[in-house]
Amino acid sequence: MRDFIARKTAEHIRQGNIQHKSHLEHMKPVVDSVMDTEIAAIARAELAAASAARRAEMEAKRKAAVKEYYALLKSKTTVIDDLMDTEAAAIARGRMAAESSARKETESAEIRRENAEMKKRLKNVKTSLDTDITDEIAGAAREERAAAAMARRAAKIEKIKAENEAMRQRLSNTKAKTDDDVLDDELAGGGNIAALRDKKAADSKDSKAAVAKVLKSENSAMGKRIANTHSKTDDGNGIQF
Repeated sequence: MRDFIARKTAEHIRQGNIQHKSHLEHMKPVVDSVMDTEIAAIARAELAAASAARRAEMEAKRKAAVKEYYALLKSKTTVIDDLMDTEAAAIARGRMAAESSARKETESAEIRRENAEMKKRLKNVKTSLDTDITDEIAGAAREERAAAAMARRAAKIEKIKAENEAMRQRLSNTKAKTDDDVLDDELAGGGNIAALRDKKAADSKDSKAAVAKVLKSENSAMGKRIANTHSKTDDGNGIQF
């Protein structure tokens, strides 16, 4: 039963929505033009006048407050603490100035005293110079040392010259040990290189002579064969001659 009622209710709502939707689709918009009527225009004018009056009143109050503030500032007097200009302050300043001047004078006097003492000390200082180097004894000593040095250098030079001369003599008397004859060198098996060279030369000469003799004999035999050779020519009749 409850389900039936629920279904009927849902169907009723659905049908109502369909009808309402159809009604809205066919409804034309209605414009309220009351604000454009004479009454609305009068109301707007009244509101504008009231707003302008409020702004004018606020501006007048602001100007009055500013004027009052500036008048108050002009009426005020600056308060200056002139305690330092009293007699007691003047006395204190004078005392401090006197103390400062006395202190500076004391310091200046001390500096002048120290400077004077330093100048006095500088005047009493004598330069300590050793002038013995310029006397006659020192001059003689320098000359002696110079002469001795020159003598040593001369002796050394002479010694070097003598050594150089001796070296030149040795070099001129030295002969180089050079073996410029290799023909007399002995061989391990006896004889020497000269004999071996002569033997090789003789063997080579004999070998060349033998080869030349063989070639001469072969050439002679070949010449004889060539001389005794006749060509075989066929002149077309089948007889070779």
